[in-house]
Amino acid sequence: MRLLFPLAILPFVACTDKSIPLGGGAPADARLYADIYTWECEDASAALYEGVFGYKLSLEYAPDALEDRDLPSSGCTRGLDIFPADAGSDGLDIPDVTSPDWATAESSGTLSRVTEGFYYDDVFDNRSSCTNVDELLSDGTALSNAGVFSGATAPVPGTLEDVELEGEVDEETGIPFGTEVTATWNASGWDSSWVQIRREKDGALVESVTCTTDGQESFTVDDDVWSLLSDALEADVTNLYVAFQVDGGSTTSDGQEITTSTRAMHVAVVQD
Repeated sequence: MRLLFPLAILPFVACTDKSIPLGGGAPADARLYADIYTWECEDASAALYEGVFGYKLSLEYAPDALEDRDLPSSGCTRGLDIFPADAGSDGLDIPDVTSPDWATAESSGTLSRVTEGFYYDDVFDNRSSCTNVDELLSDGTALSNAGVFSGATAPVPGTLEDVELEGEVDEETGIPFGTEVTATWNASGWDSSWVQIRREKDGALVESVTCTTDGQESFTVDDDVWSLLSDALEADVTNLYVAFQVDGGSTTSDGQEITTSTRAMHVAVVQD
């Protein structure tokens, strides 16, 4: 498509006029994702580049009990959940926080509380754009009015120049099941990279496979990948995300840890 333009979870309890803080130490207690969604754009000289059509922020808080969203160290993994919709069964609201604020070099906004311990903002809200990735997040994404996590920042992204897909890819339904498709890219300055094949029905995820691509410049969705999926499961879209990630984090004054990640994802099928 071309467009122009770490201790056990402890509640606050009173004890000789002192309180025991939530969290503290490993594992992490909170996680911030700054997610950039890209597609193929064209500049005034007809050169192709990756432009941003979507930008979403999510913040999870579950002291010492964050859901595991680690990428595979190698190969491919079926069913990995790396796009949170809540903070899990152990999610808790951040103490003394109603709606955290965020800011980049170009804009600012507010994360809405969705469920206990989970805050979210769809910054672009389905607004088509061809903003350059580097321009959008040149200073990262910083939190404020977020209690002890104020000042935590999702890191500055790397460079993503282009992503190309070779093979049969329908702009509405994605990759026909079993079809070989190769993604190639030109990217630098990221900590890790991965691809995810996402099969969806009526907008809901049916199944997925996530494969690490660290140190690579291409990836082929082949028979080995398809063998981890089931054509017996009904899906109306088989999407492909080609993704790049840079990670950071910080520790609060009371010992709670927050991990932060900026992720850029080229999406084969752009859905409203």
